[in-house]
Amino acid sequence: MRIPRTPGRRTLLGTLLCTLSLVACGPAPEAEPSDNAALGTEKQPVVYGTDNRTDVYAHANATLRARAQQSTVALMSPSDFNATNPNNVTFNASTLRSAYNLCTSERFLDDPTPAFCSGTLIDDDLVLTAGHCITSASACTSTRFVFNFYRTAAGTLQTVTTADIFSCQSIVARQQATVGGRNLDFAIVRLDRPATPRFTPAPIRAGNAALPVGTNVTVIGSGSGIPFKIDSGGSVRDARAGTLDYFVGTTDTFGGNSGSGVYENNGYTVAGILVRGETDYKASGSCNVVNTCTETGCRGEDITYVRPAIDEYCGVATSTRLCAGYPPPPTPVTFTFTATNTNSANQNTVNRDVTLAAGQTLKFGTCTVPGASGTGDTYLRLYNGATQVASNDDACGTLSYASFKATTAGTFQIRAGCYNSGSCSGTVAYTVQ
Repeated sequence: MRIPRTPGRRTLLGTLLCTLSLVACGPAPEAEPSDNAALGTEKQPVVYGTDNRTDVYAHANATLRARAQQSTVALMSPSDFNATNPNNVTFNASTLRSAYNLCTSERFLDDPTPAFCSGTLIDDDLVLTAGHCITSASACTSTRFVFNFYRTAAGTLQTVTTADIFSCQSIVARQQATVGGRNLDFAIVRLDRPATPRFTPAPIRAGNAALPVGTNVTVIGSGSGIPFKIDSGGSVRDARAGTLDYFVGTTDTFGGNSGSGVYENNGYTVAGILVRGETDYKASGSCNVVNTCTETGCRGEDITYVRPAIDEYCGVATSTRLCAGYPPPPTPVTFTFTATNTNSANQNTVNRDVTLAAGQTLKFGTCTVPGASGTGDTYLRLYNGATQVASNDDACGTLSYASFKATTAGTFQIRAGCYNSGSCSGTVAYTVQ
């Protein structure tokens, strides 16, 4: 098992395992949930057929080059770069070859590897990424969003200045769970300042229809942590039209591509977010090579549809660019609580009754909903009489968020408590739509 890298932190266990394996720890790979593992268990992706990754300067399509140059960000920790000279930021990272002990036959060997995830600018100050890339308020605080991380020619990086580097102000919308039978993994974060007009948001795919099987798609991001690569050779293998949570594609993507924008190739709008897939590298003698599958082989790469992320965002916030046609989000209602020894919100909880009509959706949390906050490890449950209908522990790190759509009218009860027997406090905010 590979210990994933956590933004801003390196654990002693991770260091030990890296030492034992003689391979440096690199960027966080995509998460691959399974029946036997909690969401967040991580495994890396793979190349399907021909390796279609291309440096930005070398790609033939001007629109895709613009998406990389104007809309793509690399997620890094502050320790991954040196901004002593604000007009020429440099990167503190191993080369791809040394980070993964790659054989000399492999591509991009001299690229630096500072990024742990990727993302896409979708509004003036909003970045779309994977939920497992930004898991909590503390992860938000310790993450930097770096534009212009690409090559302008062989061996030459685009100059990055401090004007190209942004901090995370807050997580506005996030899911990393199976909700209502849909396996979702996304986050929309607000930057510390607008990135426009210096950079340009990528357009979002309209509607909520499944991508037809065979649709050609492009992914742009920092696979294995290296400068942005464009892969426009992927296609949709499984649309999952029945759930519309994610689709499966044959993109050539690697750890560090988590959170990358995936574009449909007819209009180049963002259709999804790369979140998980197959193993990247395999041993070849004393070094490693890219793991290669046929176009129809292996498991494929999972790509969260973009629409659930936009739906979640527009349910709690507004945006002229993103939320046209959505009703204005309701004003949140709040209540405060302090609790201890609640046995994971099963006793000694602070409660609030909420009346719902059939078809109404209740969103409640100590995070995500505007006005929500918490200290400690909060735990929320929702009951309809004696029956629990929703619950959440760690939607945002140690804070909680859940959504529930009522199928029948009734009075429901939010119960606010803490994980296990600990103490916590906060403000639960909720909306009814």
